[in-house]
Amino acid sequence: MKLCAQKAVEEARERNLQLPEEKNGRTVTLTGDDGKQYGRMNSELAEEFHEYMEIASRADANVLEIGAAYGTPYLMETFKKESMGHYTACELVGDQLRILATKIEELDPSKLSNLTLIEGPFPHKEVVDHLQEDGYDAILALHVFHFLTEEEVVEAFKQVHRLLKPGGKLFAKMLTPYNGIMRPEVVQKAMEEVQNYLVHRTRPLPGFIENFRDRSRIRESVTDDLLEELGITTDMHGFQFDRDATKIFLESERFLVEICDYSPLNLPPFKLDGREILTIIAQNPN
Repeated sequence: MKLCAQKAVEEARERNLQLPEEKNGRTVTLTGDDGKQYGRMNSELAEEFHEYMEIASRADANVLEIGAAYGTPYLMETFKKESMGHYTACELVGDQLRILATKIEELDPSKLSNLTLIEGPFPHKEVVDHLQEDGYDAILALHVFHFLTEEEVVEAFKQVHRLLKPGGKLFAKMLTPYNGIMRPEVVQKAMEEVQNYLVHRTRPLPGFIENFRDRSRIRESVTDDLLEELGITTDMHGFQFDRDATKIFLESERFLVEICDYSPLNLPPFKLDGREILTIIAQNPN
């Protein structure tokens, strides 16, 4: 569903919608219509994605952010710049978009015209029908794709390729199996599935998990508080992305992969594995 930015501001103020308090550089997300919360909004900018900011700051640019929450640092920094293009913010929870719109209105009311708001689950049809085929110079997806099913992951990357202009780029971060949270035998099984995929290509992409909070999969030392900090707040399915398998998959979907590598999740005071996040920059070369 497409929301009018000005009307979103009015609705947020009528209902007194407020941005939740930030804790340890992360802001809790609101509960969706399905009764679940999907992760946390991070307040940090990743140095690897500086190019995304450069693209979004061009006056002729058209960019899309999937999972824009209340206005990620990338979105807010773009709107603070004197020069910028058009920014489409796609988000599952509509009230987060309403809060986002109020932040832009408070920053610069004239820039509401640079903002398009799309409410709903990507890559479902009711969302992608509102998006422009071959329309975007860059697409940003931070900690979104690991909440999808196996079929949705495949569809998400197909849609991203369809939506990017020739030469346009995807910038994404997702969870991996190598996060220091899963039991060693679970990680070993994940690695075996990856090797099977790399050799035989027997499935679209390994990594689907029926329930992120399944205690039979999680180390005994991992507390519920740590799971909450990671944004794993309820029993939900999800996906964990291996570097080598994901690179092969992206190439099979006709992406030119520039970066596909692990990076740590900055979550003090917890010390994790150091490979918690898979960072991707991939181009539609067509």
